[in-house]
Amino acid sequence: MSEPVEFGSFYQLLNSVKEGSEEQIKELQWMLAEYEHAKESSSAYDELGQIFCHHGIMELYEYTGLESIQVISCFDKSVWDYLKLRTDSSLSEYMIKSMMSHAKQHDLAKKVAGKWKISSEEVEANMEDLAKYVVDGIIEVVY
Repeated sequence: MSEPVEFGSFYQLLNSVKEGSEEQIKELQWMLAEYEHAKESSSAYDELGQIFCHHGIMELYEYTGLESIQVISCFDKSVWDYLKLRTDSSLSEYMIKSMMSHAKQHDLAKKVAGKWKISSEEVEANMEDLAKYVVDGIIEVVY
């Protein structure tokens, strides 16, 4: 990747929501709405990462059947094991596969590369690693 990206503020907010901050829940919803289209991004990978952060949380909700980070973060190992059996994949695998499918379906590599004037091959080559990076951050907070 050309420049490093980080989503520390996103993960900190996610952690605040996990800890039960009602005020932060609305802020997370706002941030996710902003990240869905990543209009305030600063680079190609920041844009993709924001989209992946949004998509990852939506897939977390889909995977668990809940829309409460606080409740999801209280799941014990048996619940995660059940969800893995039910979906035939771990949360990490599920989220990464979904992100990559979303990126392909919406031709994100080409769109982002064109917008930021970099090669789509470079974006493609780094996309899965970026998805893993985002997923690892989300999972670190919710597990």
